[in-house]
Amino acid sequence: MSQDYKKTSNRSSKKQQAKSNSPLPTFLFGMVFGALLMNFAPALLKTAPTATTAVKDVTETVKAEASELKFDFYTLLKNTEIIVPNDEPSNNQNIEPKENSSYLLQAGSFKNANDAEALRVKLLLLNLSANIETVNLGNGEKWHRVLVGPFTDSSSLAYARAKLAENAIDIVLLKRKL
Repeated sequence: MSQDYKKTSNRSSKKQQAKSNSPLPTFLFGMVFGALLMNFAPALLKTAPTATTAVKDVTETVKAEASELKFDFYTLLKNTEIIVPNDEPSNNQNIEPKENSSYLLQAGSFKNANDAEALRVKLLLLNLSANIETVNLGNGEKWHRVLVGPFTDSSSLAYARAKLAENAIDIVLLKRKL
């Protein structure tokens, strides 16, 4: 009573069904649909002519108002120009403080005290003496300046400037009387 369980007809029919599902009809349908969409899309996307005329009217009024404006800050600023001398010494010049003065480097100025403290800690990690000076402005604002120094000799000042320049920290040189 042996039975043969192999059915060759089922296997061949599965292969034939897989071959009949070709991507060609799908591709052709996509091509036809895309061509129709490209043909009718410009007609569907046209804007109403009233919107373009309204935009033209607005741009014309803006141009008219802009031509009426006159700026005189060019002449005002030219009259109040302040020429700031370059206080940075060249390589052959040494800064020697006078008897009653010292130099400080301002590394930053912040409204937020936490930002100033963060910069002070960064400067301390660079082995620079840094402190925070709080300045009250006339309108009630408080600013926190981060100062490095004071320096009484040019070699320590040059060392601090080089360290700050290596770490991309912009500075302002300040001269203070003792």
